[in-house]
Amino acid sequence: TKQWYQRRVREEQPTPPHLEQPSEQPSLTKLEELQVAQAKLESANREKQAILKQSITEKFARTAEQAKSLASLQQEVAAVEKELNCDISLLRDRIDHCNRRYTEASKRLSNAEAEYVAAKLDLHHCRELKEGLEEHLFTIIKLNETKKSERLEALYRKLECLSATLESPS
Repeated sequence: TKQWYQRRVREEQPTPPHLEQPSEQPSLTKLEELQVAQAKLESANREKQAILKQSITEKFARTAEQAKSLASLQQEVAAVEKELNCDISLLRDRIDHCNRRYTEASKRLSNAEAEYVAAKLDLHHCRELKEGLEEHLFTIIKLNETKKSERLEALYRKLECLSATLESPS
């Protein structure tokens, strides 16, 4: 547009009177020539002004159109951002929920492991105690059986002595 305007201005500029080619019209006076030149300049200025107004109007229209496009793009970007923020918020909520569940499961596992270790130690202790008590019981039973056997033998010998004294005539 600027180049077109400059070309147009060059074409419309009146040629100075001393460079004009002689015409077939009768010569005009200096004042008339100046008036004609002034009229041509005024006409050229009006045309330039009209072209400038047209150019400004076109630029305003293009600027308004670009502003509309930018506003539309901003709305689209805002919509995408809103959607993205919504998705991010949902994912963060799910991550927080999973993190809480993970922490709870970890605590339960730690408690279960501690309970398992305690139960295993208790089982081992109880087994050792049971085995010790069983061994002690068997020892007591064996001692009792031995004492019982010795006592029965003593009683049997006593009985034989009594029977032998009763059978022998004195």
